[in-house]
Amino acid sequence: MPKHSRPNVAALAIAAAVAATAVATVPASAQQTINLTAISGYPPPATWIGALVDAYIPAVDAQLAKTGNFKINWNRGISGQIVKPRGELEGVETGLGDLGVIVTAFHADKVPLYDVSFKTPFVSNDIELISRVTQKMVDTFPQYNDVWLKNFNQVALAPTGAVDNYMLWSAKPITSIDQVKGLKVGAAGPNLPWVTAIGAAGVQTNLADAYNSLNTGIYEAMIVWRQGAGAFKLCEPAPFAYDATLGGVNGFSLNFNSDVWDGLPDEVKKAMRDSTPAWVAENVKRVNDGATSGVARCEAEFGTKVTTASVEERNQWAQALPPLGKQWAEARNKAGQPGTEILKAWMDEMRAANQPIARHWDRE
Repeated sequence: MPKHSRPNVAALAIAAAVAATAVATVPASAQQTINLTAISGYPPPATWIGALVDAYIPAVDAQLAKTGNFKINWNRGISGQIVKPRGELEGVETGLGDLGVIVTAFHADKVPLYDVSFKTPFVSNDIELISRVTQKMVDTFPQYNDVWLKNFNQVALAPTGAVDNYMLWSAKPITSIDQVKGLKVGAAGPNLPWVTAIGAAGVQTNLADAYNSLNTGIYEAMIVWRQGAGAFKLCEPAPFAYDATLGGVNGFSLNFNSDVWDGLPDEVKKAMRDSTPAWVAENVKRVNDGATSGVARCEAEFGTKVTTASVEERNQWAQALPPLGKQWAEARNKAGQPGTEILKAWMDEMRAANQPIARHWDRE
């Protein structure tokens, strides 16, 4: 993978000096206040950001309060205040934010190892399992963390996902995959092949733009999950859903700017790492709770109708896709990364958990 350009060295030196000054300007015997800016282009209805604000930050604060040595003065630079959606990666890299949630799904070309869940659809709709297995991949294969540090000046603390099960939401009823042919369908990017394989015209998009894009006809349908459809009211312009149990994905990583991270006291670093399970657990809870409430809201407010695909249709859709897993693994192998090993490890975990696998991507 080509090495990403490094950020301005002078700017990083200034950022590191500011971080060090924030810690060092208070007498050692007093509580030290550290200023940190957390960034995201997304608002709190996005589960990964709601969990950051309501679970992660309070967990860090609570752990630090046990000794009283340090206190974080948080600047919550979310909802597009500092960066727009897709801008989180560069924002943390260059120091616009000290930490942030990177949407790995938007940067498959830069952090491709996180893309394994997108290359194995029709496998699992258990977001807790997907988050846990992604963490296991990160812990097992050092290449995950190496890419962040070497190419993007970042330290990754934890991954998670917000998608339990992608569904096809549309302006008009869809009751068969044959009806998808010719439709303009929005998708995050890595899952565009899921719909182009059955004849759709794929349009790369993001959740923040989806309502307006569906409402104005930029695309006629979108691959989105139940919580997202409800929270962002996408079921108003797209009140029909076709559920073929496409499955869920990992798509997020909570990262720190590495220069800022290096300037933090060990106690603060420990609190930051120890609090990541609170972020992951709350995000998973919001995804799962929102899946039920999201559909209920859509049904109550917009008359949403959900059509469930037959087993035959689901299998037909799965088999229509190219060998995504094998292609991904081979590309990673050529780039010097353990693609085949990661793909097999991922699928082994899913098989061990008795997931509803329609296609064994590592056995092709």
